[in-house]
Amino acid sequence: MHMPGLVSLLLLSAPVLAAEPATQDQAAFEAELQRNLEAFEQNMDRSMPIPCGRPPMRPERIKGEDLQFDPSRLTHIKATTYQLRCTIHLDGTATDCLMLKPGVGLDAKNRETIKQWRFKPALYKDKPTATTCMLFGKLTPRPEN
Repeated sequence: MHMPGLVSLLLLSAPVLAAEPATQDQAAFEAELQRNLEAFEQNMDRSMPIPCGRPPMRPERIKGEDLQFDPSRLTHIKATTYQLRCTIHLDGTATDCLMLKPGVGLDAKNRETIKQWRFKPALYKDKPTATTCMLFGKLTPRPEN
């Protein structure tokens, strides 16, 4: 959620939220809140990444190879999977990728592989939206030339 929209939502809800609980009409409160949420969603910038959730709130990779790692860097690691955090944009590209586990980092070949990845964007209320997600995969050694 981006900050200007959140501030607007809170300002629009302030008169209703400030009323004494005994004087609040629950139905009126819920109707006002629903109107404010609908107004917020209409003005939502879908290119701003939101955290992804369960499908269909997760992007789906439709193109690109799996990452492969230098075998010499994997000799001290007992892990069998990697965990990567990336931002998936509306055009299906992945950027701002950060290797979280294991601590081997992304070398030039893996950065190039990620540039080739394409995703089907996540859906929020049946519309595509940018997301920041954790991506997982099998830790595969790179074949030696």
